Amino acid sequence: MIQQMVKIIQKGDKNGNNMPIRIKLPSDLEVIGLPTENAYGGEWDLGPTWNYLVLADKPFLVDTGRFGMGHKLMDMMESVGISASDLEFVILSHGHEDHDGGLSDIVRSAGVKVKGHYIYQRLIRLYPTKAPTDARKNFPASCWHCLMPDSFSTKHCLSYHQARSKLDIEEIEEGNYKIGEDIFTHHIPGHSPDSLAIVLGQDAIIVGDTILPDITPHPTTERLFNLVDGILGPQYKSPQSIFGLRAYIKSLKMLKEMGQNSPNIIVLPAHRLFYNNHWNDMNLQARVDELIEHHIERCSDILKILKQGPKTPKEIAVEHFEEPLLRGSGILMAENEIISHCELLSASEDVIEEKDLLFRASGSRNFISTIPSTEPV
Repeated sequence: MIQQMVKIIQKGDKNGNNMPIRIKLPSDLEVIGLPTENAYGGEWDLGPTWNYLVLADKPFLVDTGRFGMGHKLMDMMESVGISASDLEFVILSHGHEDHDGGLSDIVRSAGVKVKGHYIYQRLIRLYPTKAPTDARKNFPASCWHCLMPDSFSTKHCLSYHQARSKLDIEEIEEGNYKIGEDIFTHHIPGHSPDSLAIVLGQDAIIVGDTILPDITPHPTTERLFNLVDGILGPQYKSPQSIFGLRAYIKSLKMLKEMGQNSPNIIVLPAHRLFYNNHWNDMNLQARVDELIEHHIERCSDILKILKQGPKTPKEIAVEHFEEPLLRGSGILMAENEIISHCELLSASEDVIEEKDLLFRASGSRNFISTIPSTEPV
């Protein structure tokens, strides 16, 4: 379906890099897809970040690509006849560097307003006296849990974080939040605690990284809640409300309900809309079912591995993932994936944490019923 609605404005490479497109929705609303380069190297290739320019009565932009991509994104916008100064606002699907990295350049150049979830606004700020270590006191709360070593973050990320921390953000509230005529946001935490879906009437939904074709988005871990609990406010009382695999599955199920109510809705992901010379159509309900089944299968695989005896997330990851995915920083991402699943298994009493990050199987398989019975957000 998506291919029939797309007009390629300028040809890019086989993965869609630098290939602006125009999507005309059934309601005649137009969305311009603006893919910016997102190459980190290694086997964890997401393809470019798809930023979306929504040509509503008051045009707005969803996401801004990686740090350093702001000017390139604005040039791409100019090539389709839109200036950053024409924007009513920029809204962020979530606060990862490949989505808000270009934001500070766009704000400095055009003075455009920025909207983000309340949690985003809290996590981008600096809290030197509350940072978990001295090495992190010059980084915002969103970076306190970073998987990368402090030496890497200081060298590669400090400028991005410090520029972002100074931005003024108009907060998006919980629930069905209106940002335009028949355009609403929904909070869908799990991949990131501040993730938003932007719903364009009955026609389309921009889902950020919460739902992707080909690949499965990684969830956060619930233990991150303890690092930032003190800065989020009393409305978030439990880790699983905004962090971890349980939060992610609840968000997926809410999106599935939206797909049931609008069965022809077009899903616009932040990565791999076009990849390897192929358009990726997704049925919202079917893709949610696939993702949930993937996590059920991974939980099952983890329990099989733990039958051999207690193991750390790294030991589980080495057995579970293919070797190319573990190269470089891939092992850190893989460990994070395993922890998120072990947290859910622990909540289901299928896994017991004997000591910090050493897990053993209890012998039960309650997750088989607890995951399907999880209620939507």
